[in-house]
Amino acid sequence: MKNIIKISLASAIAFLALACNSEPSLQKYYVEKQENVNFVVIDVPSSLFLGSNSSLNEEQQKALGSIEKANVLAFPITEKNKEEFEKEKETVDHIFKDEKYKLLFRMGSVGKGVRLMYLGEEDAIDEFILYGVHEEKGFAVARILGDDMNPGAIMKLMKSAGEGDIDVNMDVFEDF
Repeated sequence: MKNIIKISLASAIAFLALACNSEPSLQKYYVEKQENVNFVVIDVPSSLFLGSNSSLNEEQQKALGSIEKANVLAFPITEKNKEEFEKEKETVDHIFKDEKYKLLFRMGSVGKGVRLMYLGEEDAIDEFILYGVHEEKGFAVARILGDDMNPGAIMKLMKSAGEGDIDVNMDVFEDF
């Protein structure tokens, strides 16, 4: 009986240690900052920013259908929040040091830059993360959430969108 109690107690302690993981995550960060006046938050289902796109081929339609929504969290710099900007930028940089955030590409220069990362497996991505920083304007983190997104197909879609071949409703992001 004592062994059963010891095993149960050890299991409960191990469970609590795992459940109370204090490691920062992007999800936790979003939730914590949604009510902070220094942040701008936008959550948009894909149906609001993606038009009908009926002229796309089957592969493009499938890639488009794998996108569920976009979440954007931005910290615009003002005269009053420059110190907090540095602290928040450090926090976000620390979150992205976790190896679960896999880097697709990075570009930029001193004081400004963009990183595109993802979560999931290379052939079945659940989340793309676009992180942009400008030392004078602020930073933004955009999460493109979906189900089994294919990075090659998504990159082709981005190129097509840039060329105007995809109907993207940017009015949704106008206030942002």
